[in-house]
Amino acid sequence: MADEDDLFVEAVGEIRPLAPSNKIGSALRKKRKRVVPIKVGTGLINPPRQDCSPERSEDPWRLVADGVSRERLRRLAGGEPPVEYTLDLHGFTRDEAQRQLALVFEAALQGGQRAMRIIHGRGLHSHGKAILKEALYHWLQDGPFAYAVLAAIPEPGSGGGACLVLLRRQGT
Repeated sequence: MADEDDLFVEAVGEIRPLAPSNKIGSALRKKRKRVVPIKVGTGLINPPRQDCSPERSEDPWRLVADGVSRERLRRLAGGEPPVEYTLDLHGFTRDEAQRQLALVFEAALQGGQRAMRIIHGRGLHSHGKAILKEALYHWLQDGPFAYAVLAAIPEPGSGGGACLVLLRRQGT
């Protein structure tokens, strides 16, 4: 258990805020709540449900679970619910990115969050294809927290370098 706590502290110690931006939407980011460090592995998250992970649609960068309407996806793209967690994976290896994702997913689920933004980049620095982008979508669909994902869509205005993730409500 101490090893997990040490890994968490080590990972969180590397996180730095992004520089202010004049891009559209930066004002919205200022309103989001700060991520509070949590104790990893506390068991507060519901156990995985095997029957409810999202599936890819015609668009390879769009994951949608059964029962999620187009209107719900439009609202997510429009900022409802508001994004309270943002994770920037630029510069991470695939394995480092997966560790960061697990930490952020656990924190978001424990905090009862519904929406998060994951910046994965467009793969311009990858050789041949977008490695982090592909790994992220695979992880969202088949990874350990896939049961908690209702939808993942490209973030409007991101040029394909970020996605919005809608999380299931967690029972208490």
